Amino acid sequence: MGALVAVVLGLWPGTSQAGKLESVRSEVSGSSSSSSSSSSSSSSSSSDCDDDDYYSSSGSGSSDALALSARLPKRYRHYPYEGGTRDYVFVPRPGDTKARLRAAQVWGEGAWQGRGLWRSGGGLRIDGQVLTLDGDLSYYLEPAANDALYLGTLNLGFVPIKERRAVLRFGGGLNTMIDGRVPGEGHREYALGWNLTTSFDLFPTWPVVISGRLDGGRLYEAWMGRARGTIGVMLWRMEIYGGYEHTQVGRVGLGGPTAGIRLWI
Repeated sequence: MGALVAVVLGLWPGTSQAGKLESVRSEVSGSSSSSSSSSSSSSSSSSDCDDDDYYSSSGSGSSDALALSARLPKRYRHYPYEGGTRDYVFVPRPGDTKARLRAAQVWGEGAWQGRGLWRSGGGLRIDGQVLTLDGDLSYYLEPAANDALYLGTLNLGFVPIKERRAVLRFGGGLNTMIDGRVPGEGHREYALGWNLTTSFDLFPTWPVVISGRLDGGRLYEAWMGRARGTIGVMLWRMEIYGGYEHTQVGRVGLGGPTAGIRLWI
């Protein structure tokens, strides 16, 4: 998965151990490419059997199910595979109390970025029938350089695909950088930019959840991209997952394995 991320984002040679976050600041401000012409700045990213019978019944029952699917909006379960079902999105029967128009996810995670760099982060996503809203914030800590930095996104989008075992989203919004250095350790810098994003969740079989995300945009003077993929298992509402995330800010790569917990609410 790490190799795929590298191909998607086009990795440049890595920077030295000390001062990697300072290199991020240089890319964002544009000071790392003083020999080139200045670029234009960016500103402000029921049971198992019942369900299977309902979706795959034969004869006139199948026709009725298809007609009902066309008339009624698809709804979310409270969490994937709820009550022994085999999906997350479904067409409710009349009076079904498990049907919801909106769903949300909250997550927290940690990651080893290599060369003395650590990342912790969290986020929130709200999916509706048409629109989706998500935001996340990562804290990067580089003890060897006595340095810290926040990178985050906020996106609004839509949900073009919402099927029993798959949800796909597209959107756009803002990228942000917030300086995390202690006052007195150096000049604190902040930046904004724009972001385009797409993400998906797949529910192939209980208890597995497969998720991925791809972002691209700008953070002031630097191009910024992110790619991640995770595989998790459901324990009631809680998903325990692991995977890989890579963020590219100009020529500086911040990537490594990640693990976390996501709560489906």
